[in-house]
Amino acid sequence: MKTPYFYSWTKQAGFLPFEVERGEHDEFVQPNGKRVYDFTSTSFQTSFGHSNRLIIDAITRQLGQMPIASPKAAFPLKTDASQKLLGLLGFNDGKVFYTVSGAESVENALKMARRITGKPVILARKRSYHGASLGAMSVSGDWRSDEHLNFTQGTERIPEPDKDPDASGVREAVKRVGAERIAAVIVEPISGTNGVVIPPEGWFQGLRRVCDEFGILLICDEVLCGFHRCGSAFAFQGFQVRPDMVCMSKAISGGYIPFGAVWVNSEMARFYDEQVLVGGLTNFAHPLGLAALSGVLSQISEPSFLENLNLLEQTFSAKIQELAARRAATAVRVRGMLAAIEFGERVLPTWHQFVQEGLYVYTKGSMLILAPPLISTTARLRAAFDQLEQGLQVHHF
Repeated sequence: MKTPYFYSWTKQAGFLPFEVERGEHDEFVQPNGKRVYDFTSTSFQTSFGHSNRLIIDAITRQLGQMPIASPKAAFPLKTDASQKLLGLLGFNDGKVFYTVSGAESVENALKMARRITGKPVILARKRSYHGASLGAMSVSGDWRSDEHLNFTQGTERIPEPDKDPDASGVREAVKRVGAERIAAVIVEPISGTNGVVIPPEGWFQGLRRVCDEFGILLICDEVLCGFHRCGSAFAFQGFQVRPDMVCMSKAISGGYIPFGAVWVNSEMARFYDEQVLVGGLTNFAHPLGLAALSGVLSQISEPSFLENLNLLEQTFSAKIQELAARRAATAVRVRGMLAAIEFGERVLPTWHQFVQEGLYVYTKGSMLILAPPLISTTARLRAAFDQLEQGLQVHHF
């Protein structure tokens, strides 16, 4: 059916959309009443479900009080949410620059890193994705950056962590490019759709040492793995490393409002005390985005949320390992509530076929990536894995 709008990341001709009427808790509800479990938190942003009252009520209250504000405005919600976000990050210093998407968070991190250091080059991994805008695509390395002209002349690649466990290859890349030309290195602490790649123990510490030695900024892209997706509030915390900048989006608002942020350390923040911050957006620090963030922070501060999340993580890990063993997987990677299972040369059913079985999942050839909502119950999660098994059998996988 022809539509007056595009569908993302696909050919338009012949595309079959996913019909949805509404969302409830951890499921989509289709027009025929069929329920579809959201096994990937939609596009990894719906960490807190489709009908979270804490987030909805926070947005509703803000709509009635002050739905729009100047980017230059100061108001209590802006201060309170920002201070709480710093606390979740584990920092008592630095500042937050607000955006409306993950790509814009990355864009502004790159701009600020280059402006502050006066250096043009960014180091990045090939197996990476940082967003669909031109600057973000220039540091992305996967297929989504191949079709467009972008600014790759300002990007140099570093080895993948599994090929460079002590980051000595990063050191060699710095020497090859020249530290005097390198502003920053940007990495996803744990990659998402490129395979949930988890760096080996010690890689991040090695990377931090190289950055410190050569005066290079470390940018952590937490757009997908932040806000308790990967076993800690932010994935970098699980590696016991302190970045200089942190990019955030997706679950920062639970997906309820387009929103994002960049945290920068205190030294970088001080640079702009006397220098003009040449950056901003019409919807910078939008009150509705800040309200959604406050709802998210309220949700994750509840002891019952963390208790349930701990049980979910245990169940999720166990069921992933069972599925991998039963289906003779060639590789399995799991951290918190994010996992990838690879099945060698076998091609998985499509996401359309899984929707027929009541599941919304992410498949990529022989790889299955799962990221359930963090507010599911263990019973519903187990039932979803049963549905997954049935779907694989029905489609003769």
